[in-house]
Amino acid sequence: MSSTLRERKRGLVLLAVWLLATVFCTFAGPFGTHDALTIVPRFFYWAGIIALSVFGTTLSLRLAKKADVWKALLFWVGFTLVLSGIIHGVNSWLFPGWQGVGQLLYLIGIIAMTVVVVHGTLALARTVFVPPAEISTEDTEASFLRRLPLDRRGKLIRLEAQDHYLNVVTQNGSTLVLLRLQDAVEALKDLDGLQVHRSHWVATGAVVRHRRVQGRDFLILASGEEVPVSRSYRPLVQEAGLI
Repeated sequence: MSSTLRERKRGLVLLAVWLLATVFCTFAGPFGTHDALTIVPRFFYWAGIIALSVFGTTLSLRLAKKADVWKALLFWVGFTLVLSGIIHGVNSWLFPGWQGVGQLLYLIGIIAMTVVVVHGTLALARTVFVPPAEISTEDTEASFLRRLPLDRRGKLIRLEAQDHYLNVVTQNGSTLVLLRLQDAVEALKDLDGLQVHRSHWVATGAVVRHRRVQGRDFLILASGEEVPVSRSYRPLVQEAGLI
């Protein structure tokens, strides 16, 4: 539900940006559009250009967010060139005096400069006005425990995948929640714990000892429960000092 609300708010913000920018450019008529077009064609011209810009920027941000620096730079260069080419084609069709490589290079320069300025402003705003978030293990654990009934909330001991459900074991008992182990491990990455098997995650503080039986490793918890350690996760468990 919260993710849906965030998506709606993001959509409304983008719509507001598009509308405000379109209205402003319609009345201001930058880049000679005030003299070349009357107000109605000018509105549709800027509505289309700005919609394309907002969509392209949003898409590029999503792609660049998951990429390293060089791939992100490649996305933005591609966005600049594609947007410049489209606007150049539209302008060549609408404005008789708009043609040639010089006008295209001019567009590329303007759009590239806009991208740099916008990103620089956002980076400066994040640095100056947005303090770094302080994430504590208590916040991480408390956030995860909100998925559990009140009487089962307590210090996390272990997690066990059971089909589409997750058996969450705390000091106050256990309960099943509809959640993938992979998502739970990601949510608890700041907590002192680790995945030891494709179906098991344990809090490191809950482990009291280790035993090996016929080549298989098990972690013994304070509750007396045994959690298997798979071969693929054994190096991580050794690195954590649990074996």
